[in-house]
Amino acid sequence: MSTYLANSSAPSAAVVAPSVSPEKRDVARLASGAGVALGGRIAGRGIRLLLDIALARLLGPAQFGLYAIGWTITRMVTLFTPLGLDAGVIRFGAKYWREDKSTFRQVLSKSLLFASLSGLIFGGVFYGAARWIGEGIFHSAQMTEVVKGFALAFPLATILKVAAATTRISQRMKFSVIAEDISQPAWDLLLVLAFALLWTRSLAAAIVACIVSHGLAAALARWYAQRLFPNVGSPVAASRFDGKQLLAFSLPASLTGVFGVMIIWVDRLLVGYYRPNADVGIYQAASQVSIAFAIILGAMNAIFSPMTADLFHRGELRRLEEIFRISTKWGLYLSLPLFLVTFFASHEVMIALFGAPYVAGWSVLVILALGQVFNAGTGPVGMLLVMAGYQNRMFLVSGTMFVLSVVMGIVLIPRYGMVGAATATALAVSGLFIAAIVLAQVVLGMRPYDRRYLKGLAATLVTTVALLLVRKMEVFPAPLQALVTLVVAVAVFAGTLWFAGLDAEDREFMQLLLARFNAR
Repeated sequence: MSTYLANSSAPSAAVVAPSVSPEKRDVARLASGAGVALGGRIAGRGIRLLLDIALARLLGPAQFGLYAIGWTITRMVTLFTPLGLDAGVIRFGAKYWREDKSTFRQVLSKSLLFASLSGLIFGGVFYGAARWIGEGIFHSAQMTEVVKGFALAFPLATILKVAAATTRISQRMKFSVIAEDISQPAWDLLLVLAFALLWTRSLAAAIVACIVSHGLAAALARWYAQRLFPNVGSPVAASRFDGKQLLAFSLPASLTGVFGVMIIWVDRLLVGYYRPNADVGIYQAASQVSIAFAIILGAMNAIFSPMTADLFHRGELRRLEEIFRISTKWGLYLSLPLFLVTFFASHEVMIALFGAPYVAGWSVLVILALGQVFNAGTGPVGMLLVMAGYQNRMFLVSGTMFVLSVVMGIVLIPRYGMVGAATATALAVSGLFIAAIVLAQVVLGMRPYDRRYLKGLAATLVTTVALLLVRKMEVFPAPLQALVTLVVAVAVFAGTLWFAGLDAEDREFMQLLLARFNAR
């Protein structure tokens, strides 16, 4: 890899001439980084879907169910095992990258060290508690071995997450995307197929593939970090940076993220407690569709976080507010057509994706999608507050909304079933990010909204009228009707924005985003 890769502070794959204004460079970085992150996450989700299909067919329903439980436990636990260091390494790394190389290396070294220790400790605890989890909770001796196997992946998954975040300090997204979003599920799929052909189609082989794939992906992310920032792992002289400072930021940031994700997941556990298994399956299917919104917002957050940390530490608050507005606006532009599709063709979407037995989840889909639109409408406000040093307040907000989501679920699900669960989740998600918008206005004096959003409102109204006409036709089978609705929604929404006249930064953002996808 070139010397430029190791030493340059150029943050994006997009090449921007020095004479270009800082604001235009920000748009270029945001568009290029979002394009890479969005494309990578879509690709990663697609590979993960192929992996699930392969495992379901190779293992059968019972064994695949055990695998799914183990995988879910792993995903939930490894939300916390990084201890928020994936955010902390970006915040402090962006601060010291240019001004203090020695302290910068300590930030990276301590982040990876703490992450490794945390992963080992959590993995050891769950390995030791495997029997209690397997036989005590799930009443299955085989589940004990599943938990033990997946516990071995905890340290590797933790290192992967923090090492991948380390590469994002450079604001060059491709390294994180390749290592974390694409390589891990790709290695997992290849290993599962190889084991099936050469060894065995067993649950044990599937777990081994998961462990090894995390190890390979973590090694790749660590190698990228080493190439981007040479000597990151070498011993460094003592500096003024204190590891306690890193953890004091990272731990509340971690809990903020954990609570934010658990708001979305806890409803499934409550539905499983109060309702029959069939309802759980339908609810799970409907909730999976809303992941499309999370992919969009996650891509925006991935590039927004290092840019925020960098601009905040340099005192460039006006530029920071502008990219906050642009990223929020484009999060909405990408999300609103999808929401309108779920609203006007919810029955058809459920049938097309999951089959007729799942059509009862149409109302759940609409409610959950509405909550995610509120999420998109507030943009990366949570990341803005965390990177600006208000992680403790965000922790309190997200913790409060998590408790409210549980209480609302307990109250609503026995009476209204799946609809009650979706309502509780949508209200909690909306409340979380509306509260964050208010907090950003109070503590930073920043808000993402201005008159430029009126064009998006006009495009939404025109698209709504067009989809009402499509709905009245209803002459196609369900899968085709869903596809027609999607095409009309995207075409009319984009066309209305175009004829209304895109703002200068919107044209540049869209051109760079399309160029990034065409280059992939």
